[in-house]
Parts: sequence; C-alpha cells; structure tokens
Amino acid sequence: MLTKDPVNLNYPPLIEQPHDELENSQPVVTFSHLSRAQFCQLPKVLQSKLQSNLFGVVDKYQAACLRDDTRSQYWVKNKEWQKVSYSAYKLASTRVAIYPKQTQAPTKYSGAINNDSIASSQAALQSNNFTNKGVIAPNTPAFINSQAAAQNTPQYINQQSYKAKTTKKPRPAQQYTPAIRIYKPELNSTMLLKASHTVRQNFTTHVLSAAETVEQLAQQYTGYKNANLIYDYNLGYSERKPAKAGTSLTVPNGWKLNIEGSCSNSRSVVIQWQGPTNGQITLQLEKKRPDEVSFWQHYAEVKPGIYNVTVTANGATDTTTFTVEQPTLAYEIELLDEAGEPQANMGYKIRLRNGHIITGQLDQNGYANVSGPDFENAKVSFFELDSEDWSVGKV
Repeated sequence: MLTKDPVNLNYPPLIEQPHDELENSQPVVTFSHLSRAQFCQLPKVLQSKLQSNLFGVVDKYQAACLRDDTRSQYWVKNKEWQKVSYSAYKLASTRVAIYPKQTQAPTKYSGAINNDSIASSQAALQSNNFTNKGVIAPNTPAFINSQAAAQNTPQYINQQSYKAKTTKKPRPAQQYTPAIRIYKPELNSTMLLKASHTVRQNFTTHVLSAAETVEQLAQQYTGYKNANLIYDYNLGYSERKPAKAGTSLTVPNGWKLNIEGSCSNSRSVVIQWQGPTNGQITLQLEKKRPDEVSFWQHYAEVKPGIYNVTVTANGATDTTTFTVEQPTLAYEIELLDEAGEPQANMGYKIRLRNGHIITGQLDQNGYANVSGPDFENAKVSFFELDSEDWSVGKV
C-alpha cells in the first residue's frame, strides 16, 4: 500500500525549486518592430505602454508561447480596442500582443519560516547557487528579520533582480551632401527660337513718342515694317484705330529660354549663362529636409549662338552647353507655262503669316530661292497674272 509523505509546511516551496526552473521563469522574448502608421492606430493606453519602453510587441508565434504567462496582454479591435484572453486574440483579425520588457516589481509573501531554512537560504545566496552569469535570478528571497520569522509571523520578502545595463552606442547622424542637376536644356542640344513649352516670346513695354509711328516701332523690334505685328499684342488698337503719342504699347522683343533642374540640401540656386547674352540670377527655394528634392526653373533671354550654363547650390555644381538657332524656311519658286518653258522676269509676291508682304522678280530661268524665319505657311502669288491663270504644280 502506497502512502504519501506528510508535507512539512515549515519549508517554503520557493527555496526548494531547482536551479533549472528559475532559469525557465524568465523566457527569452523577441520583440517585433511597429511602424509609425501601425503605432498611431493603437489606443492611447497601448501607445503609452509602448512609449514608456516597459512593454514590447510580440508576434503571433511568441504570443502562443506566452499564452500561459500572466504578464502577457492581448488586445483586439472590433468596434473599439479592448483587452481579451488569448483564445479571443487568436481568432481576431486586428490584434496586438504585448509583453513586459523588464522584470516584475517586488512580490509580497507570507508564511512560516524556521531558522534552518533561513540559514540554508543565506548560505545559498552567499555561494551564488541562485545566480546565473553574475545576475541574481528572479524570485530569490532575501530575509531581513530572522527573529520575527522564527515566531511564525508574516513577513515581507524583498525580491531584487539586477540586470546588467547594456549601453547602446548612438547611431551617427546620416550626412546628406548638396546635389544639383540641370534637366533642360540637355547637353549639346539645339534649341530653336520658336514658341514651345521651352521657348517663349519675350515682350517689353514701349511708350510711343510723337516722332514715332507704329510702323517704325515694328521695324525697330521685329525687322518688318508692319503695324499689325504690334497691334496683335495690344487690344483696342488697330490700323483703323491707331495708337496716339504717349500710348504704352507691348511689343515683342526677342525670346526667352527655360532653364530648369533640381537640387537637394540647399536653400538657394545660382544660375549663370554665357553666350550672345550673359546673365546671373539667384533663386530662393523653400525649406525642406536634406533628403528632399527641390525643383527650380528660370527663363533667360537668349539670341542665336552657343551658350554655357553653370548652376551652383551650396558648393555643388552642374554645367551644360547648347546651341540656340533661328529657324529658317526656304522656298523655291519656279514658273513654267503649259509647254514647260520657264517664264523669265515674272514678278512674285509672298505674304507671310505675320501679314508682312515680300515682293521680288524671277530670274531668266523663271526661278527664285527665298528664305526667312517667318516663312512658315507663307502664300505665294504672281501679281502680273490673275489667280486663274496659274496653279500650284507638283514638286
């Protein structure tokens, strides 16, 4: 017949625990990283726990291993966040499990303790039987008042756990060097002085004097003595209603070319261009982080020729070289009769798109070659012939 030995209550079961169980009382936990977006979705109570660095987030596998640990906390979100058991946590889709990063606070114990147990405990503490790698294991009692313990009065057992502090070396701040780049014009490219998203017509303001006419003003700025080249940009005035002396007129005056690019880690950009026209300008940029990119652009007055552009920003430099050309169109005029014989010395008239009219005379072979920057969609006619007497043939 088997019998059970009587239990001696004078010996606290805590002191009789083997060394392996004490080591297993502190499981090795790996904490997960939480992004800022995930952190902001948590309730305030969880945010405060994580910000205080007393708790850390564990994944579902760690949560399963720690489901029997009373220090584990499981939170789920249905309509709002609430603390639940592990069984409800593992079924939820939106969930968070947290576990303390530090050891527990001192625990209150009561019970009868005899002098023999006190002596054995003190001897064990002196011999470091309950220590592991120089760290006192948690749940190791230290008795303060042995006389009161011998009288079987409830006592407080102070539990202290000392953990070696690991100092983390601060990460060096990442340095961002200034950077500058020119997008347009591209290196060794050719830019035509023709209205586009890169090239704009430049304008200036001119006050018409009493000694000037609009035709003279057009000849001065465009090279053509045509008042309509000025009136096209000034509503309310025309050849029928000409501008009077003292009128402020907007007149076309050359072209502007777009120079654009980007830079980082700089509050200003200095643009220098050299060629048929020279200039320099400093552009102020918005304040941004050193790793953010700022975009800039500037329209510079240009004329036909080769240009060099240098852009600097806080020590960084980029350069580009390009060519500006005036577009020209050429027309070959040849007048033949029905038999294919050339009509020599016949007068012709070319009406340009801007309204300007160019006149000339064919040579002895009935041929003429004309070209110019404004010859696009020009119309040719022969003022000595009626419009029904000639037609455009196949080239």
